[in-house]
Amino acid sequence: MTLDTLLLITTLLTSPYSSETKATDPSEIAMVEGESLMKNVFDRFHINYEMSRLHKVGYYKEAVSDKLATYYLAEGIVDIYIPCNLNQEAGAAVKPIKTRKKVFENLDQEKLLLGNASDMARSSIWRPNSFLNNKNRDNYFFEYAGEVELNGNNVSLIEFSPSNSHGNVSGKIYVDKTYYAIVKIEYTPMVTGSGVWKSVDWTENFEFKNGAYQLVSVQFQGVSFEDELYYNASLIMDQIEVIRRIPENELFIDFDAPLFEKASEDFNENFWDGYDFLKKEIKADANLIASESL
Repeated sequence: MTLDTLLLITTLLTSPYSSETKATDPSEIAMVEGESLMKNVFDRFHINYEMSRLHKVGYYKEAVSDKLATYYLAEGIVDIYIPCNLNQEAGAAVKPIKTRKKVFENLDQEKLLLGNASDMARSSIWRPNSFLNNKNRDNYFFEYAGEVELNGNNVSLIEFSPSNSHGNVSGKIYVDKTYYAIVKIEYTPMVTGSGVWKSVDWTENFEFKNGAYQLVSVQFQGVSFEDELYYNASLIMDQIEVIRRIPENELFIDFDAPLFEKASEDFNENFWDGYDFLKKEIKADANLIASESL
């Protein structure tokens, strides 16, 4: 028996992930399986996810309420530009096409109404400061939590949490095990000390389109620290993909303008004529406006 063989046997017997440890420590099994699964996911990021820049038309909506009534509602058709995902510096840009809003109650916390659309348009897969970024992954534990059903398909569930003081997010990752692709993420950033939020929750959904996985919808829910107002925002990006190629400097000349600065207050159903894919959302909002006006 050679020295190399002896060293190999010693390593296997003393490894914390030996078969004996796995058989007697279920949490260790889950951790090892989770780390292994996520390694496959990370190794396939550049294969599974859209890399080129995208120009889409989508729908964005935000609302502020308390437990009894709605304070503010705004929604709109928006132009969305997502830069090439190799570009770690540029952020996504969202420009209003047609928008409307309604203020039911005056709000003291105007800072809640900044709009998250541009932040929401770029997923955690590629966002430079994301917990999934190559520089930040080591700050988290990834634990396998079993198989679950999602949209009629069986997927693997990974629960993640901070592994050190640099980690600041916890949540769940849903993985298509056939392609090792993330199809949904639910996560909660730590917001203690922010002075604005009591709690914050994000959900991102992905679908396979045109040969790659793309972010198709995002939901944000936040509860303000002082008045416990509920802030809800959603962005849907799977409706229309714009085929034309427009230079970036022409596409978003007025990008810096607030999203709802020139929004209409018309909440009649015919306001969205020409945008039939929004009929379901429009009906819900029309009913809300009618009930709040009573």
